[in-house]
Amino acid sequence: MTKKELRKEMKGRLNAVPKEQFTSEGVAAAKRLAGSALWKRHNTVLIYLSMPDELDTSALLDIAFREGKNVYAPKVESDTGMRFFRVTPDPASWVRGAFDIREPAGKEGDAFRFAAGPALVVSPGLAFDRRGNRMGRGKGFYDRFYEKLLQESPDSKICALCMSGAIVDDVPTDEYDRRVDAICTKDEFITIE
Repeated sequence: MTKKELRKEMKGRLNAVPKEQFTSEGVAAAKRLAGSALWKRHNTVLIYLSMPDELDTSALLDIAFREGKNVYAPKVESDTGMRFFRVTPDPASWVRGAFDIREPAGKEGDAFRFAAGPALVVSPGLAFDRRGNRMGRGKGFYDRFYEKLLQESPDSKICALCMSGAIVDDVPTDEYDRRVDAICTKDEFITIE
């Protein structure tokens, strides 16, 4: 199956999922991730703010704030790039950005600094396989960010947080795709060797 075919199939699957399932699986996956050694090792976490057809990250954000983590969320700044900015527990500090996705207001002083030390990136995606291959929405925002992050902060890790149905047998890849280090669903935590 090509990337285009898999992307279309996964979008169809996600459209058939009841809205409340994104929330319930998000709560269970957040608890599973927060109990992992990977989560406990990182004081800085970069968490996507979920769109309606993504695993809801609200519960994970709540846990991160409660635990006093340094929490950052993405802000799309151009057709080709995004940066992460500090997020506070106050939803009023978020705005609607590109693609109508919630994002931080993006004050320059709140930008994530690659040299600040290793971070855990909680990654979205449409599909993942058990080898850590990831298929996003096709814009390349995360792959470009991962490339820079791992050059500047090689001890950082990437963990996919996804619906249980997003794990497939094989995700087609190309030279620009970056694998994740772990995958977390409501049912399992998979460490990629």
